[in-house]
Amino acid sequence: MRETILKKLAYWHASYPWRMIFVTFILTVVFGAFASQLKVTLRWSDLLPSRDRRTVQFNKIIDEFATATSLVVVVQGEEQRIKAFAEKLAPSILELIDSSKNPKIQLQVEKLKEKIEKLESEKNEHAEIEKLRSEIKSLEAQIDRKLFQRVDYKTEVDFLKNHGLMLIKEDDLENIKDIFLDPNLTGLLVNLNNSMEKEYIGREESISTREKEDQAVMFLDGIQDLIETLHKAATGNEPQKEEIHAVVGKLLLREPYFLSYDKKALVLNAIPNFTMMDIGLVVLGTDVVQAQVDKLLLDFPDVKAGLTGFIAIGRDEMVYSKQSLGYTTVIALIAILILLIISFRMWVAPIFATVNLMVGLVWAVGTASIVVGQLNIMTQMMGVILLGLGIDFSIHLISGFTEWRAAGDTIASAMEKSFLKSGKGIITGALTTAFAFLTLIISHSRGMKEMGIVTGTGLLAILFSTMIFLPSLLVLRERHIERKLVKKALPKQRIQRDITFRFLGKSCKWLSKHYVFTLTASLIITFILIWSGSKIRFDQNYMNMEPEGLTSIALQDAVLDKFDMSMDYALVLTDDVDQSREFARKFRKLSSVAITEDISIYLPSNKEQQNRIPHIMEIMNKLRSIPVKSTILPEEVQEITSQIDRLRMNIMEMQDMAYLGGQDKVDNKCKEIVGDPALSSSRNIILELKNLLEARSSLVADRLTHFQDDFAPYFKAIVTKMCNTSPICLEDLPESILDRYSNTARNQFLITVFPAGNVWQDAEFLKQFVQDLESVSDRATGMPPVFRALIEVVIRDGRKAMLLTIVVIFLLLWADFRNPRYALIAMLPLIAGVFWMVGLMNLLGLQLTVMNVLGLPMIIGIGIDDGVHIVHRWHHEGKNKVRVIFSSTGKAILLTSLTTMLAFGSLVFSIWRGFGHLGGALFIGVGTCFLATVIILAGIIGLTERRHRIIEK
Repeated sequence: MRETILKKLAYWHASYPWRMIFVTFILTVVFGAFASQLKVTLRWSDLLPSRDRRTVQFNKIIDEFATATSLVVVVQGEEQRIKAFAEKLAPSILELIDSSKNPKIQLQVEKLKEKIEKLESEKNEHAEIEKLRSEIKSLEAQIDRKLFQRVDYKTEVDFLKNHGLMLIKEDDLENIKDIFLDPNLTGLLVNLNNSMEKEYIGREESISTREKEDQAVMFLDGIQDLIETLHKAATGNEPQKEEIHAVVGKLLLREPYFLSYDKKALVLNAIPNFTMMDIGLVVLGTDVVQAQVDKLLLDFPDVKAGLTGFIAIGRDEMVYSKQSLGYTTVIALIAILILLIISFRMWVAPIFATVNLMVGLVWAVGTASIVVGQLNIMTQMMGVILLGLGIDFSIHLISGFTEWRAAGDTIASAMEKSFLKSGKGIITGALTTAFAFLTLIISHSRGMKEMGIVTGTGLLAILFSTMIFLPSLLVLRERHIERKLVKKALPKQRIQRDITFRFLGKSCKWLSKHYVFTLTASLIITFILIWSGSKIRFDQNYMNMEPEGLTSIALQDAVLDKFDMSMDYALVLTDDVDQSREFARKFRKLSSVAITEDISIYLPSNKEQQNRIPHIMEIMNKLRSIPVKSTILPEEVQEITSQIDRLRMNIMEMQDMAYLGGQDKVDNKCKEIVGDPALSSSRNIILELKNLLEARSSLVADRLTHFQDDFAPYFKAIVTKMCNTSPICLEDLPESILDRYSNTARNQFLITVFPAGNVWQDAEFLKQFVQDLESVSDRATGMPPVFRALIEVVIRDGRKAMLLTIVVIFLLLWADFRNPRYALIAMLPLIAGVFWMVGLMNLLGLQLTVMNVLGLPMIIGIGIDDGVHIVHRWHHEGKNKVRVIFSSTGKAILLTSLTTMLAFGSLVFSIWRGFGHLGGALFIGVGTCFLATVIILAGIIGLTERRHRIIEK
């Protein structure tokens, strides 16, 4: 039946080429229409099963919590300059709008208004009119759409001023409440020392966790600011009132800006009015903010600033991966075209093959639009993969047709022989490769499943276009040549010539003749490379897959370095505040967790609030009883000096404790105040102040009085305000806090969990972090859990897909050859080629990654083609035709291997290094499968024919 269909196709092409081209045109238009509807998404969560709990939770959070996908601006420079930069940038971001859709929206509104006017002239249409008016209102809201709803770069200072003491844990409040009792400078210094000795001195557990360590750093930061401002006042450089008020703010409310530990970096989180699914707005929003940053940098030449975060990285990965895949595809296409022109010694047929491939790709993309609807991170590579594999069909067909025409056959005869001799192999090879990809359907990963569907159906689409379109082009060309010959009165019969690769035929004939040496050498090489492959390692640094040189990626490392915190955090969605509070408490106890943020930070439980009220009342009563002193007497300077020295000793003791406990951030902050014991040249600002007070005691009293005049009243006013004992309810929280931790309906609450290490550069830590999260809640999601789940799915399902692919291919070949022995012979070079591939990767110093692991099941489907075509030709030609087989079909599989290697090899130039890893692995795999095919099959054919000759004798 297959031969009958192939003969019929050959006849139609030879007799009615224009009709076949017309059919191709119609199909291309139809598939092109579907192709135009294809969408692209670059969320890692889209690679997991759609029903996976982590995927469901992640998508829900992304859709309902805009704050989960902020655009982060990282500003670096001197403290005051980066703060000034942030103050100017934030309002400019809030003014950004999207007006690109205004004309379209206005047109829709006008049409709806016309409908309303028409309905108003009719009766009993009030419900329909109201519905249309509602649509108009919704559309008008999108005119000049505001791109960002908020920019966070400071803490909620006003809320802290009103409820600050109620937000301090009871134990901490008990230890540090002395700080709030006296607004006067002398009393404050005494109380600071008392509080420090209660909270920190001799208590190693007080800085044992990341949260406590950060609190200690902020406490010391407030003291450092106080010391520096007192030093300024004591030298006669009277501080401004705003500076003194800022000192009070740092002491009582901590640093309001989102500053790094060294105060040389600041982050702004721009909260969007769109989600990651709004691809157009992701690109637009990132680009317009970058434009604002670039514009402002002209006024701040000493400041550096750039964008990062989910939105910026998503935008860069999408834009640059598209660009890189675009130019790598062009590079591959040009290289393949040049190779074919040189190999076929003509330019028309290779151009026909390229045109046919472009048509096939349109059909493939249209098919992808029908079967999956969108491309993800993996499937967007389909163009390059299909380019490398799809051209193979054309090469085999053109190679056969030109070979028979060069041998003197008529157009119809050459076409029929091409379909019968090459067509069978083309169809079998296409089916085995397509089914190899389609076996990925068993995967639980959407990414792998869709990769299998898109590539498998795409190959079949290109196969179909090759059988329908390309032969007619070849026939029309031959007819044109014959007409030219007739006009010139030359004979239509061509001069016979050999255009096969005779060197390949001779080499394989020698290998076949010396089959013992060939097969023994193959076996030894295979064992060596299996041993080498067993030593290959998995790349534990997942950042090696990301694009290199992108600002958004580089700034992730800057944030990790400056803030000691990864931006790739985990997220947990809870059903109420109590659940959020309980989960957050458990997360904070995990060693793999650095910081946990949730709404309970600003909303203590009723019991916690009630327990804190007595301490707050005590503070309030004592503060009221202490008057604000108007002057600092000269005799007080000695007490102030004594307390400054006491403070120095306490900080030095705290420094020793931090050094021994490995709390580097506390140790570094102490060094900024009391100096580095290991460096005699380091500055000790607190000792400088002590010496200054001792040297100028007669002048200092008046100078410190000026400081006290602004400091003490403001201090007392702020503390009094912070002593608010009114219960904090959910409704009391400002919108900015509610939006950060709660959805719009305020019935679900978000916990953000930051890892204590780098989840991308340490695979073992990523595994531990995710396991710890899931030990608390199975709702844990976010990039670390999603990516970890993806790794597990890819490795597990990749292994299953490989085994299934081998079984499916064997059954297909058995059905094709109708003999399991021939099927096994065709598969032997493939199996060897895969072992050679992995072994050679290890010898070249390459490692396995999440992306190139996909190359293993893929190479099984790709590499089988070579063996299929050789065995088909051997089966068709008969005995003693090794030289003919490898000169002719060997030429075709060499060219197809080279073109496929060029296509995959072009991925190495992709900016997204994950594509390069896959392309490099497949480049090696295609090459090893070709070598294994010509070497091993030549030996097997030699051995088989030798046995047949012995049997015949």
